Amino acid sequence: MKPTPTRLKLESYPHQVEIPPRFSDVDMFRHLNNVAIGQFYEEVRFSLLAVAREKIPRERNSRLLIANVDMAYLREGAYPGVVTVGTGLLQFGRKSLRLGQGLFQNGVCFSCADTTVVYVENNSAAPLAPQITAVFADLKLPDFVDDR
Repeated sequence: MKPTPTRLKLESYPHQVEIPPRFSDVDMFRHLNNVAIGQFYEEVRFSLLAVAREKIPRERNSRLLIANVDMAYLREGAYPGVVTVGTGLLQFGRKSLRLGQGLFQNGVCFSCADTTVVYVENNSAAPLAPQITAVFADLKLPDFVDDR
């Protein structure tokens, strides 16, 4: 994955959360390790998807599943410091959505990730419920595409 120039700017992301790295997140060179980087994305992604999950009709046996995560490591993340996780919506598909995220320190992007999330009802991919699209409607990134 090669991020677009807008993905490298923190101000492009409508949802931003600061996370302080822990000592256990670093390697022997005091850089944030790849496992920790994935956890920063996951922490923020999970909280957003939890909001959407609460809006899903329970009677349809529906859920949101992570189908793919694609991460790009652009430079080293440092410890100590604060990591700002920027998140936004890249794409609505008919049965899925794609989130875009970036990790920043001191305003500089050191990693980007794209996550494809599929909506499932009764164990099969289904068209996105309007309740889900409503949760993410205000989180569109500048490169947003609507393929519904």
